[in-house]
Formats: sequence, structure tokens, C-alpha cells
Amino acid sequence: MFRYLPRALGLMVIVVIGLGACAPATGTPEVASATQPAISTTSGSPAPLATTAATATSASAQPSAAALAFKSKDPTTLTYLTQTPGDPDTLDPAFDYETSGGGIIQNTYDTLIFYDKGDANSFVPQLASEVPSQANGGISADGKTYTFKIRAGVKFHNGDTLTPDDVAFTFRRGLLQGGLSSPQWLLFQPILGVAASPSGNNDITDLVDSSGKLGDDKASLLKADPAKLLAACQAVTSAITADDAANTVTFHLAQSWGPFLAALANAWGSIMDEKWVGASGGWDGDCHTWQKFYQTKSADINQLRIGTGENGTGPYVLDHWTPNQEIALKAFDAYWRTEPAWPGGPTGVPRLKTINLKTNVSQFATRLAALRAGEADMIDPQLSSDWTSMDPLTGETCEVSGACTPAADPSQPLRAFRGLPQTNRTDVFFNFNADTSGGNDFIGSGKLDGQGIPPDFFSDLHVRKAFNYCFDWDAYIKGVLLGDGVQSYDVMLPGEIGYSDQDPHYTYDPARCQAEFQASSLKGADGRSLWDTGFRMSIAYNVGTITRQVADEILARDIRAVNAKFDVTVLGLPVKTFFAAVNAHKLPLLVLGWQEDIHDPNDWVVPFVTGVNGARQSLPTDLVSQLNALIDQGAQETDPAKRTAIYKQFNQAFYEAAPDILLAVQTGRFYEQRWVLGYYYNPIYSTLYYYALSKQ
Repeated sequence: MFRYLPRALGLMVIVVIGLGACAPATGTPEVASATQPAISTTSGSPAPLATTAATATSASAQPSAAALAFKSKDPTTLTYLTQTPGDPDTLDPAFDYETSGGGIIQNTYDTLIFYDKGDANSFVPQLASEVPSQANGGISADGKTYTFKIRAGVKFHNGDTLTPDDVAFTFRRGLLQGGLSSPQWLLFQPILGVAASPSGNNDITDLVDSSGKLGDDKASLLKADPAKLLAACQAVTSAITADDAANTVTFHLAQSWGPFLAALANAWGSIMDEKWVGASGGWDGDCHTWQKFYQTKSADINQLRIGTGENGTGPYVLDHWTPNQEIALKAFDAYWRTEPAWPGGPTGVPRLKTINLKTNVSQFATRLAALRAGEADMIDPQLSSDWTSMDPLTGETCEVSGACTPAADPSQPLRAFRGLPQTNRTDVFFNFNADTSGGNDFIGSGKLDGQGIPPDFFSDLHVRKAFNYCFDWDAYIKGVLLGDGVQSYDVMLPGEIGYSDQDPHYTYDPARCQAEFQASSLKGADGRSLWDTGFRMSIAYNVGTITRQVADEILARDIRAVNAKFDVTVLGLPVKTFFAAVNAHKLPLLVLGWQEDIHDPNDWVVPFVTGVNGARQSLPTDLVSQLNALIDQGAQETDPAKRTAIYKQFNQAFYEAAPDILLAVQTGRFYEQRWVLGYYYNPIYSTLYYYALSKQ
């Protein structure tokens, strides 16, 4: 998953729930229409937080009379003050796997297809002249062959002309460069047919040694059988082919893959110049040498120009990057776009000529002062509680739907967008079999004797259901998410394929919690029931993570409230200690977060069953087999309606098994000066798409 979260939404939370309500008893411009329609990957009715509605631009495209009074001193330059950390990990699109770098790459490079404005589920052509589909012949009937028609006449920033070979090279290089910390695993499975491991750590080395031992081990890879090394490269080159005469690039997938278009649209799908890469220290395309360019660390890549420079086809050129200080982008005067990607979309040379990102303004008070003085166009809030400092400066408020209204004081300089759905969530995961080797204090005596719980305590369905009914979502949303959130009914996010606000879900219901505990067949050594015997256990969070802490405290309080014999203690642990316990399967339940990579349900269901979080739960084989069969069907189906039906089955089975407590998705906010025009929200963007913006 992305290692850093998106900017500007104020994702972190510092407010803790009130003790009386929620704490434990003892104790977060308009032009012609596009010629190519968007290709949607969704079907059915939108959910309450559906991202297809995330096109809040009415205030920017048609500002109110009051907003027109706000004029910038320099309408050609946008200044954005970010919090620490604000530096990219690397600017190599094949390796960067975080949002700071992804934001720069997204604005300096182009992908084959791009998101349809604010809709993270639909795509428009970018370097491809159309989005492939079965209707236009771009996708084969069996869903295994994708052919992209490459746009002609596009220039890279250094003047080189984009060719189909550049496109094919880009994806071949990405897969071959590998590295377990890169995002290439998202393409590895559909293109090469190797399923993701429980940790999600797969790369090209698996084709050299299927044991996985060569991952991130370059020294051993260089000593591998030359025949196997060559075969791995040949497998990649035969899977991605270029036809210069037809001006096409074709992907020959190992299996049909519903999320494939989504996997190509993000920053790691950015197209690079083959000649420039080779001249800048990267792989030159020779299958006999690819292993020499295998990468495990961004620090090594950043010793080369491919890591700290760029040569994309995007609307902006990297002017300079001064680590821990500033990143500056300049408009690319030869940008290729002559038709808008969507109705009202930008064309030609960017209207903002310079983008200045101040990347190390760590104090919110300093950033806020610059915003007040008009020296910044936008800043990062850092904490949700910082919204209270920006709200008094807000003269216009916009919802994610696009409806904008004057704020209490319309003379104020800021515009606020509210209700912006995030792409991450924290949840509670039950451990079906806690490890007891070397002892385990988290489960007390390790027996159902009133002083502990058995290691397989959560293997009991009634216990898992009881814990679900004993979680107070209202308290969590109000206390942790400041009321800006909605309970999750399904594993995937609202607005994604398969999610429905009509799906069955658990609610806070102490009476049903009690009934489920009483229905448990667990008995103590003396034959007494779980309800009569009681239990003792400890649940933990890593110190400093208020969201996890409060989720634990709500659960502990409400479990204790149904039966005085139920003793749940909340422990704050140092981060290393916490994750050591998580990875050792010691904790009876885990409160952990997930940040999606692509806006597709597959990026949620996999980690929750066979991926990183599911692997930490010791889920029973029969449940994993049942859910994984549906996961495979959903991933390999390319028809959105059929995928929806499959995920409906998954959601029902997941609800019935209750392996987790699905918590809530926070809705964020974005603040900008009212002289900024063109903003819209897309939840999957690494940062703003500056090409769409202008200033007055």
C-alpha cells in the first residue's frame, strides 16, 4: 500500500473522545466536450460517499460574485506549503510508492489513461488515444489481451518523440527493476500470473527462483543461473509488445484482470523515454543485463538522474528539487493536449506557469500565517483539529457534490471543500489463534478460567459477533473522526464496485452483544459457560496513534459494560514492540489501518483475507478458501455488473463470518484561497493535478 497518506485533507486526528460519552469506565472556464467518452468500471447506484460525485468545482469554475473580489498578486504562480515529510522518496515512477513523489510524477509525466476528472472509477485517454474496451476491440473477448493505440506526435520534455517502444519499455523496465518496496506487484500478478504472497511482496525474482528467496537480494540474483535470468526477461518482453507500424502496445495477460485499467492509471504507470533512461543510469533494454539494474532501495536509484530528475510528457517540468526545502515545477510550453480530457477540462499550455512546493514548513502556525497573509495559496492542515483554525477564515463552503454556499462571513478569503471521502480506514481484526510460544501475557492464563482466554477464543463465531455488537460506531465517528465520517458496511470503500449501503452490517446493540456471548459454546474447565466464567485479556495500540487507542478503549468499555466478569485491558506499546507482537501473532485482536493503492475492491479484499492483514489473523483454511474463491472470481471478471454480483456474495459471506469489526471512513476537507480556480477532488490522486488549476 501507499506508504504515506494524501496531503491536504487533514487526515490525522488529535481529538480524543469525551470520557463521559465514550471512554472506558476506568479510564479521533468551459470548452468543447472531449471526443472520447470515459470508460466506467462501476455499475449500479452510487453509495452515500460515492466518488463519482467528487467533482466539487462549481465554486471554482463559476465563482460567486463575492469570490471574484479576491485577486492574487501573482496569478501565474501557485504556492503550496506542505508539512514534514514533504520530499519524494524518489522520482523514478517505477519505484516510487508514496504520495509526495507520486504527486510530482503525476504532474510531470503522463500515463496511458487517466481518471475522468473526480471519478476514480472511470478513465479517459491520455497517452493512449482511446481507453481500450471490448466494444472498441481494445480488450479481447477473454479479457486477457489489452491493446492501446498510442497518441502520435507527443514530445518528451527533452524533445524526444514518444513511440510505442517507449511505452512497452516502460512497463518491461518496471517489472524487471523490481524490488519488494516498489508498486510493481500490482502489475506482476495480472501480467505474469504469479499470485501475491501474504505480505504482498512479489517481484521479478520469483521467476528466477519461485521460493521468493531472491527478493531484495541483488547480490544473490547476480549469481543466479544466466539461463533463468534471460528467461525471466523474455517472459516480460513477450508479455508486453510494441508495434510501431500500427502504433500500438499490447499487454498479453496471464489471466483476465478486472482491476487492470485501474492499475495502469496511477503514477507507476507513467511513460518514460527509453533513450533517456539508458543515458541516465537506468536499464537500456538489453535482456542480458537487466539483473544489474534490479533495485531494492530508493537511495540507490537517487544516485542516478532517473531518481532525482524527470523527462516526462506531462504538463509540468521539474525546475529544481532542493531536499527539505522546495520543489518547483515550470509549465511545459510544448504540452501536447489540444482537446480536453473531459468537458470543461484544460488544454494547451498550463495556465499556472510555476508551482512552488515548500516541503519543510513543519509548524502549522507558520503555514497558517502565510495563508492569512496571502503568501500561500494552500497549505496542509496536518491535524483535523487544525480545521477549527481555518474555518473562521472561510467565506465559501463547497460540498463534494459541487454545491457551494456562502459561509457565515462571506468576506473571508478561504474556500473550504467538505465531505471528501478518504481512501484509508482503520479496522479491528480478530486473531483466530494467538501464538503462545514463549508465553503470551495478552491472553492471561491462556484458559477460560476467568483469568484469561484460550488462544482460539476468536474462533468462536458468537464471540466475534458479540464484539461487533459491542462496538459503538457513533462514539468512534464523533470522537475520533470529529463527526466527519460514515460507518463502513463492507470491506471495500463506498463508491467502489460491490459496496452497497443496503448490505447487512453490525450495529451497536448491547442486548445482542450479551445474547451472542450467552450463545457461545465455550466453557471453562468446571463446565461453566463463558458468560458465567468471564474472561480477561489485553488489547494494544502503538503509542501516538489516537485512532487505534480510542477504538480499543471504546471496545474495552462496552465489553466490560455487558458483564462485570469481562475484563479487557488497553495497553499502549512502543511502536516496535506493538508491531513485533502483531507480526508474532501474539495479540488476540489487532487495530490496524489500510491505505488503498488503486480504487478497486480487489485492493481491499485481498489484504483482508490472504494479504498482509488476513495473514496476521490466522484465519481458518475453510474461511480463506471460501472467500478467496470469490476474490479470484471478482479479480478475473472484467464486466462491472458481474463483478458487483460476485462481491455481493463476498460481502454476505464476510458479514456472516464476522472476522473483523469494520469501522468507518473519514471524510476530509480541503482549504484554498478563493482566487484559486479549477479545483476538484479525486480520492486516488497523490496530490493536486495542477494542470486543472488557475488563479485570478
